[in-house]
Amino acid sequence: MKFLFYGLAVLAGLSNPIQSASNAALNKGAGQPLAAGLVIYAVAVTGLLAGVAVAALFGVSFRGLGGKLGVLPWWAFVGGLANLTFTLAAAISTQKIGSGGFTVTVLVLAVTLSIVFDQFGLMGLPVRNATWPRLLGAALAVGGVTLVSMF
Repeated sequence: MKFLFYGLAVLAGLSNPIQSASNAALNKGAGQPLAAGLVIYAVAVTGLLAGVAVAALFGVSFRGLGGKLGVLPWWAFVGGLANLTFTLAAAISTQKIGSGGFTVTVLVLAVTLSIVFDQFGLMGLPVRNATWPRLLGAALAVGGVTLVSMF
């Protein structure tokens, strides 16, 4: 069953350069990053609304959602701002540094920060120690993606 979650991670990884290139094209066409961001999120909200409609057809209920959200810590809501930051950064910089350069920069920082989050169990994540094999794997991943962007 865990392989399904890795499958979702694969989809997210595949969507990253597609999203960056698409965001860059919208920014170039709109001539304004915030306008591109509005279009990006309008499309995303439309997709979410369609997903909610399909879920409702299958009996998924959203009753009591407000109460559930109301007890979450403040940092549970920063994901939207992080996504907005990513979206605007991709829209602005991918045209200038290329999809490879943008993706490598994102991956290097994502790998590094994810190890810190795991090590200390930040934002409610379970603790996963930064063992030397994990650190070596991170270094190899960073080295690999850096080589990809350089050559």
